[in-house]
This record gives sequence, C-alpha cells and structure tokens, in this order.
Amino acid sequence: MSSIFNRGRRTVVLGAFSIVTGLATGVFPVHAIAQEGEPIRIGILAPLSGAGGAYGPGMIEAARKAAEFINTEAGGVLNGRKIEIVAADSETNPTAGVASARKLLDVNKVVAIGGLWSSSVALAVRPLTLERNVPILVTGTGDEVTQGDNRGLVWRFQARGSDWGAVFARAAYQNGARTASVLAQQAPAWAIMVDPFVEEFKKQGGKILDVVYYNPGQSSYRAEVEKVFSKEPNAVFLPSYLPELSAIAREVYRSGFTSRIYSNSSAADAEGAFVKNVGADVAEGINHIQSIPPASSTAYKTFAQHTGIPENTLAIFPSNVWDQVAVIALAIEKSGSADPAEFTKSILDVVNSPGDSVENPVAGLKALREGKNIAYSGAGADFEFQPTGDQLHRTYGHFIIKDGANQLKGLIQ
Repeated sequence: MSSIFNRGRRTVVLGAFSIVTGLATGVFPVHAIAQEGEPIRIGILAPLSGAGGAYGPGMIEAARKAAEFINTEAGGVLNGRKIEIVAADSETNPTAGVASARKLLDVNKVVAIGGLWSSSVALAVRPLTLERNVPILVTGTGDEVTQGDNRGLVWRFQARGSDWGAVFARAAYQNGARTASVLAQQAPAWAIMVDPFVEEFKKQGGKILDVVYYNPGQSSYRAEVEKVFSKEPNAVFLPSYLPELSAIAREVYRSGFTSRIYSNSSAADAEGAFVKNVGADVAEGINHIQSIPPASSTAYKTFAQHTGIPENTLAIFPSNVWDQVAVIALAIEKSGSADPAEFTKSILDVVNSPGDSVENPVAGLKALREGKNIAYSGAGADFEFQPTGDQLHRTYGHFIIKDGANQLKGLIQ
C-alpha cells in the first residue's frame, strides 16, 4: 500500500514502512569531539531508563551524528567552532531530569538542552532553563510545555498533544467506529488528548459511551477494563505509556473483549517492545498512531544515511532530535552568536523564512554563509513554528498490528 500526501513545501510518498522510535536498543556512548577552539555544547536529556528507556539511545545517537555531520562537512559553526553533544539520562523521571539538567547547565555549560521525550520531565526542567535563559527543545506532547510566557526559549519538535486527540477520533470513525470510549492514563501527555478526541468523535457523528482515567503503576487494571469494554464500544481510545498499555491489553485479551484499541505508537510499538511484552496474539489488531517523518524527502534520507537507519524504517524520535541539533546550529550561524539569549531569536528566521528551502544543516550553513535566507525542512517533519514554539504541519501515520508486525494503513492530518 502506498499513500501520497501533499502539503506546503513538499510532497510525501509513503509505502510500507516499519516504525521505530529509536535507532537501537543498546546505549550509544557520546564521545567528546576533537576540536579547534572552544566547542559549543548542546545537552541531550534523554530517557535511558524508566518508561521511556527504549527511546533514549537512538535520540542520543542521532544528536551525535548530526553534530558529526555539521563538524565534518561544514567545519562546525561560527568560523570553525565545533558542536559537541553532552548526553544525560532523564530516567523518565522529573526529579532525576532536573538533577541531570542542573549538571548540563552548571558543569557542562551547554547552550541548549534537547531530547526531553517526557512532558513531565520537560515541565520540571523548564523553570530552571527559563531562569538561565537557555532554550529547551522537546519531543514531549503535553500542551503545558509551551504554555505561558516562555520568552521564546521553548520549542516543540513533535505534535502538540491536544492536536492528537482529534486525529485519533477521525481515524477511529473512518475505520467504521460509531461508538467509542476512552481509557486514559493520568499523565500530562495523555490527559490533554481526551477532550479533543471526545469533541471530534461527536463532530464526526459518533457517540461516546464512557471516559475513564487510571493511574500509572496500578497493580491491576481489571476494574477499569471491565467498566469500559463491557459496554462493547466499537473503539476504545487508550493513550498510555508502554508498561500500562501492555498490562491493559493482556487484561482485555484474557477477558475476551473485542472492541478495537487505538493507542499511541510510542506505547504500541516502542522498538518492538510492546509485541515482545504481550505476544502477537494479544497485540493482533491494535491500532496505533504517531506523527511521522517524511520518509521520501531528501532531509529524511540524509538523516537515515548518516545515522545508519535501515531502508523502509521510520525513525521518529531520532529524526526529531536530529532536527533539534540542526536548528540550533543554523540559529547560531544566523545570529553570529553562541549566546542563547541571541541565537534563540534566530530560530524562527531559519525555519519560517521565505528563503531557500534547505533539507540538511550543512546545506543550510553554507547558504547562510553566502548571505542567503533559508527555510529549514526537517528530517522529522517539514514543519513551521508558531510563535508559541509549537510545530505546524505534522503528518500522522495510522498503523495496525498484524501477525506481530506493524502495517501502515494510511496518513492522517
């Protein structure tokens, strides 16, 4: 199956792809880069343990490869200063994340912090970085991350959570569901999706039977599963982290319920961890959705080449982090400064500009040095930024698990 999606600066053609959220399951060491002069350090605060532990290694490796590409092919930034990546484990935990962020800021003297896969970690770190006037570049979805006065220092390299809810509703309705219920985890990233899902599903013409929340880490989810699934809705929207989705899916299977499940790919795929956790029989027929990179673009192919991504594989979070490093490097070059207070003012200039479209950071740096205006088209998305720091123009892939593997059903906007 193939799909074509037309939008703005790019035509995206997608065929059958596997979906991954990292590059591998091992931990990639991040080595100091050989340098001439003072390096410019970018921190990557990624989950190497905890609920997001499957995703951090690939994010860190993508950042390292982006820096290597910039240093080798473009000579770094600002007349030869090298980009150096300093990695830290957030443990998918706000307290641990803040401790690691303090070390990145106080000891490593980073000019920006990227990664930040978990919205709860990003929310905990944000006051600290705002106080230091250092930008954060996040892959978390929680709306609160970009709300309030962020002074142009918070930038999201992922779809906003409230935008996802409507996408799930349209996917379920288009797939034939006319009744739906919600079983949502109490976490910023997932709770924010519930009301938009309910509103859009009703707007499409469907009926909502129930909305139930649960707490992460419960010893059992039997009561919640019975309450929601016993009413036999056509679809159940189940935004979750991997451990909770695994436990709930097993309970649904044991109980013999047949309502279609719709969840986020970061839980229902997770580097293949979901199918490994529950088995192919339990996973069969589960739908999952994720904002995905433009796999046919030059930007994505360049990223895949330099990071070793296999052909026909969608590396979601690594491509987002590649873009984070790219945008910081381009903003530094555009502004002529490695001072965060200065270069963050140029982020919109290198992404939203009406200038030449560039699909990798090296081409962008060379164009800037020639005095050209540029519009960076990313490997993770062909995005533009809102003034709030949220991204416009995200594309979502709708996947279904068949025989233990992901199949791309189509694209949704």
